[in-house]
Amino acid sequence: MAEVEEVMIFMEELGRLFKDYEKCSDKKIKQLIMEDIILLEEAIDPRRYPR
Repeated sequence: MAEVEEVMIFMEELGRLFKDYEKCSDKKIKQLIMEDIILLEEAIDPRRYPR
């Protein structure tokens, strides 16, 4: 699990990615942004995404 400082950085980046996702009109780029969002969510709490 990520440390507190890392989680704060990841949360800030998630906010930026969600804004980019909302503004984006290109479906392929939106998919790439969503993949990045999921990767960050996994880094924050890997228990939510068991493998």
